[in-house]
Amino acid sequence: METENNHTEYSRREKEQYCQEMLEKAKSTVLAFVMDQDGTIKGGDDPEYKKENPAELLQKIARKGKYPSVITASGITALKSLSSLEAFYLKENIETPIFIGIGNGTALYRFDKKGRKEIYNNELTLEEAKAIVETWKNVYAFLNIDEQDLQPKGLETFRKFMDTDWQGLIPNEYSDIFKQYDGKCFTEKIKTTVVFPKWDEEKQRELVRKMQEELDKNLGHNKYAAVRGDDIFMHITRAFNVDSKLFAFKKIREELKLKNDNIAAFGDMPFDNDKGLLIDSGLPFSFTNKDIKKEDLKEPPFVLPGSSESEVGSVYKAIDYLLL
Repeated sequence: METENNHTEYSRREKEQYCQEMLEKAKSTVLAFVMDQDGTIKGGDDPEYKKENPAELLQKIARKGKYPSVITASGITALKSLSSLEAFYLKENIETPIFIGIGNGTALYRFDKKGRKEIYNNELTLEEAKAIVETWKNVYAFLNIDEQDLQPKGLETFRKFMDTDWQGLIPNEYSDIFKQYDGKCFTEKIKTTVVFPKWDEEKQRELVRKMQEELDKNLGHNKYAAVRGDDIFMHITRAFNVDSKLFAFKKIREELKLKNDNIAAFGDMPFDNDKGLLIDSGLPFSFTNKDIKKEDLKEPPFVLPGSSESEVGSVYKAIDYLLL
């Protein structure tokens, strides 16, 4: 339909129908899958998919002879939850590698028959982690953001992390930092994560911009990057000269010697921490499970069929379709 400003607005049904056409087109060329994790192949509200194990999805793709990758905002928790991949390669005669990018692609790992290999790692020093926490504290204090303003789910998650045994995963000097703040933040070597206030997405994005300004001003221009991971968490990592998920994607593409039309990408935050993967990558086959405004129906990312009923489920169904 035409709006009064002569812009076309498409219904979700139209967007999902066109996406189905693109999935059909992708089927003949796609050899690799690059996916966000939380909100894309993990979590969500659909009971049927809420307990899906991303590691099992990656293994299923590898068994089909396709190349699976995850680039997630999660840090050491992602490596911990995907540790079964090493056992997978010991048990099964699979040659296809699996790539895992953590901290929004700030570090990248390859899993194959030889075990786990670190391709690169741009982690934070202890002093950097402390300086980032100080900047966060000052920004929240300046804006009068108090504990009662914060997302309860984020506080609950990080308070559980305070009681988690991180021995061998997070050095004590890093975990000692976040344990001072009663669930308001989480510090590890790959990133610092802070809990968002209960604001709408545009106001949260304004907060990210403010955080970025202060990081640039206090700690060095473009040394660190603040991004909105979802409506619960903001992540702060070492900055690259490009979006860190885009950097990781390009490295994976290089390792696999693939072209853009050989790769399908999936994510739930196309205008936040999945933008590099879904938009800036220039992939012809990028897909999202979130309804987004589109002036051009043919411009990726495409809105997955069935995503209005089950966001995570729509990703699993799309991948199953492409694997047929």
